Amino acid sequence: MSTFLRIFSILLICGLFGSVHSKDKAPVPVTWNENLKELLYDNDIINDGSKIMEMTSPYRALDAAIVPITISFKMDQDSEEYIRDLTLIVDENPSPLVSKFKFTRKSGNASLTTRVRIDKYTYVRAIAETNKNNKFMVANFVKAAGGCSAPSLGDMDAIMARLGKMKMKFIKTNNKNELNVAQFVVSHPNFSGLQFNQLTRAEIPAHFVNYLKVEQDNQIIFEAIPDISLSEDPSFIFNYTNSGGPLDVYVEDSEGKKFKKQFPLSETLTQN
Repeated sequence: MSTFLRIFSILLICGLFGSVHSKDKAPVPVTWNENLKELLYDNDIINDGSKIMEMTSPYRALDAAIVPITISFKMDQDSEEYIRDLTLIVDENPSPLVSKFKFTRKSGNASLTTRVRIDKYTYVRAIAETNKNNKFMVANFVKAAGGCSAPSLGDMDAIMARLGKMKMKFIKTNNKNELNVAQFVVSHPNFSGLQFNQLTRAEIPAHFVNYLKVEQDNQIIFEAIPDISLSEDPSFIFNYTNSGGPLDVYVEDSEGKKFKKQFPLSETLTQN
């Protein structure tokens, strides 16, 4: 055996090349530890949230402008302590606070799926707060870059023509007082203020959804107060305890435009 092959074999046996095939070790969350935590939560105690929730996210995103994030809660909203608030944070984004969500017992379970923009390799974290003011956190490291300045998927005229149009898809529909699952999507460019018009190269001003409310029978299922880090055409998969009536959705954006629509349950049932 040649000297080179002998050395190569020893290195393999010793595991010195193993890191080539292993998942990279996530870095220390410096931005969170040194800046964001104190800025957003001061000296609040934030507990390990792995016992009550789980975050699902891609380790390496296919598209940094549309990164799916799912928060799954292991506790329902019918217990003595339930989830009142959920905050999504992307540490390294120009605007780290993606959105704050408010839930009620009507939610049934506060699990949520949405899509975010990611500017560079970062931790994405979810912080849940219960009705008893206890805070819990989970975080994943995501490799993605350029999502906050990525151009829109369509041309400007087409985008603005469908502004505010809404869709509701019922993923799981049960009887009254049982848990339902639905997906809501609103057509909106959600311009971050960091993008450029591809024709004129002029900067596109920020224009994004900054409030959303979903109700059934005058009971709030959830509210969202987003910022620029939500993806184009904001999408939310959510749960609610069915009381039989239509779903009412109200949306506002940063330019003061208001949109609302009612989705009768009888109508959406035919679209399953």
